[in-house]
Amino acid sequence: MTRGKRAGRQRPAVPQRRCVGCRVVKPQPELLRLVAEAGEVVPGRQKPGRGCWLCREERCARVAHKSGQIVRALKGKAAGPDLDRLLGWVKGASLDGDGDSGLKS
Repeated sequence: MTRGKRAGRQRPAVPQRRCVGCRVVKPQPELLRLVAEAGEVVPGRQKPGRGCWLCREERCARVAHKSGQIVRALKGKAAGPDLDRLLGWVKGASLDGDGDSGLKS
């Protein structure tokens, strides 16, 4: 016999995360992860440390930047990124979310 409210609930196949801009829960591969690293914000799904998740939409990036949600989610471990830099990450984010645009120079 199973007990509790969540006993019969099925877990999703893909981990779910909440966007700091729009506060909508989405599958992890659809979001960009930002991490506090050496006092600054950098993109990177596989990087360790305090992080937050952001939709790959310009609107969400603007809302999160304007309201200071990125700095709040990182708990002061890093200063917020410039808006232009943030929009570049959102627009140029590769699908695997490693923060690299896929181009080598």
